[in-house]
Amino acid sequence: MTFHPKMYAAVQGFEPEGDLRSLVFDDMAVDYWRVHGHAQARGRYVSMHPRVVMFLDDRVLSISKVKEANPRKCAACYIPAGVQIWGHLDEPGELKHVDIHLTLGNLKDIVGADTPLNRPLFLPFLGPLAPLARFVRAECIATPCNRARVKTLVRAILTEMFQLDRAITPSDGREDEWLDTLRDIVFERMGHRISVDELAERSHLSRTHFNRLFRSKTGLSPYAWILQMKIAYAIRLLKQGMPIADVTNVTGFADQAHFSRVFKDEIGTPPGQWAKSNAILENGPILQDRMTH
Repeated sequence: MTFHPKMYAAVQGFEPEGDLRSLVFDDMAVDYWRVHGHAQARGRYVSMHPRVVMFLDDRVLSISKVKEANPRKCAACYIPAGVQIWGHLDEPGELKHVDIHLTLGNLKDIVGADTPLNRPLFLPFLGPLAPLARFVRAECIATPCNRARVKTLVRAILTEMFQLDRAITPSDGREDEWLDTLRDIVFERMGHRISVDELAERSHLSRTHFNRLFRSKTGLSPYAWILQMKIAYAIRLLKQGMPIADVTNVTGFADQAHFSRVFKDEIGTPPGQWAKSNAILENGPILQDRMTH
């Protein structure tokens, strides 16, 4: 029996562009929306089940939990069941987004029972989630689509969204804020080549001074540190059953051969062999439904 969550919305200034594209499974449905937002377009939304929304193509929506509160720019968000949010578009134009609705029980199965799920989560950038969301969009509009790939992508998105939130949450003084900022940059640009010069420039330091300071704080070169973060992210995606070609794209390696070589150097086995031994088996349904504007 397909799950149909309830979603309520009151919007002003948004107009659909084309038909809603949905992929409906016995245990899951994925929606892809294209809308045009006029100046000061806004909306109020509440769902009876947890949901995730991701805005594509570097677009953001300003979102707040309280109508009068100062909103924050959001590229992706998790909203618990029954939590009402307000959103408005700062710049008019096309807005594309992928929506996921699911039961609390299934969300816990995916992200773990120890993950806090009673508070909204707002990400200022998609970072490594961006290519995952683009892959989902491509499958939504493809004829035919790869339905097995969609299920894998959705599971990876849900898992990684909460991982990313923990990774970019400030350390409250337990670590150097400078390293927190650099970590944010790596996650924001995960799908791209990240140069040491770029990190040094963002730190307002010369390359020489940056390298010396970085090694003193981490014991690693900046290049090795970046690779460790990329490989750690790749490992989580491989566990979800994502194909190596997609993992290569998401983590920003030049090509699959480069990714495989670095992975083997870091982990000791090729990624394909590692994935066969460590992939997570499907252990329950992921349920979601359409959102109505």
